[in-house]
Amino acid sequence: MTKNSSAPPQHTPRFPAFTGVFPSGCTGYVMGQYGVQSASGAIHERAAAEMRERFQSANRPDVVNRGSFTDSSGLTNTMWFAYWLEPARHRSWVAEGKHSSPVQGAGWWWEEALIPVESTETLHTHQQEQYPTSGLAEILDQESTELHDYWGSARDRMRKASVPPTRGAALGVHDSTVDVVVEGGICLIRTAQDWSGSSVFRERFLQKVQPVMKKGVTYLGEHPETGCICTREISEQDMDGHPLDRACTVAWFVSLDHLLSWTHHHETHLRIYRSFFSMLQEEQSPLDIALWHEVSVLPPGSVRARYVGCHPTTGLLPLGLSPHE
Repeated sequence: MTKNSSAPPQHTPRFPAFTGVFPSGCTGYVMGQYGVQSASGAIHERAAAEMRERFQSANRPDVVNRGSFTDSSGLTNTMWFAYWLEPARHRSWVAEGKHSSPVQGAGWWWEEALIPVESTETLHTHQQEQYPTSGLAEILDQESTELHDYWGSARDRMRKASVPPTRGAALGVHDSTVDVVVEGGICLIRTAQDWSGSSVFRERFLQKVQPVMKKGVTYLGEHPETGCICTREISEQDMDGHPLDRACTVAWFVSLDHLLSWTHHHETHLRIYRSFFSMLQEEQSPLDIALWHEVSVLPPGSVRARYVGCHPTTGLLPLGLSPHE
């Protein structure tokens, strides 16, 4: 355990877990989210196809994942997660105009974070060679960790978890374009479920656990007093837009403390916790659904975003409406 670990004395995890190992010399990486927003239909599909082509250049990301979600205004958002382990290659991609050229016929947006390796952590129920999943696991080695299965373990898995909470955001508005610069720090989580290889727990998970998870995400999206700025409940797809047996939730929080407070204490998350372990107790077989997450605390100046022709509650735009504590 770490010197200041939150783990109970003589803690022994109930199950194995694994965490990502960044390459030697890698001190930071870029994680970007890129989306098109409109009513679904032919125009939306053309806009999505146009966005997809932007990830085909020589400076393309090391990992690209695709998904879709319906936002709070009822609009369809097709989006991509893109990861660059070399920030310089991301800068070259930006210089090519890949994230600033207009998208025809739809709103579009991007949110980019330069993430310090010392301020990020990942946790997986399965090793990548055993159960391939999306996200950073596609490009990182993994090692087992004892820092899990107790409240506060996410903070213990970070080398540096102390970042000041955000105070809001500076907005630059020009016609239908809004540029956002986050003031202070901010917390980002991508948490995911993959049941593509499941035969034992699949139905139990989809019928008993997933609905409880969705209620928790909905609660966060409707209650900003939790410190949650934005949630996205994403159905993952292949690069051609075909649905996969994967889902993830992305959320921006004012701070890591706000995220941990919800996970540790709020009934909506405790119900998720209880439903999951109740599912495990119904069957003695090993878990065959892969669960994983990536959590980062982002220092001041590391997050920028742009929204073009998007509704005013998209993504980080609410940060510019009023200060956050």
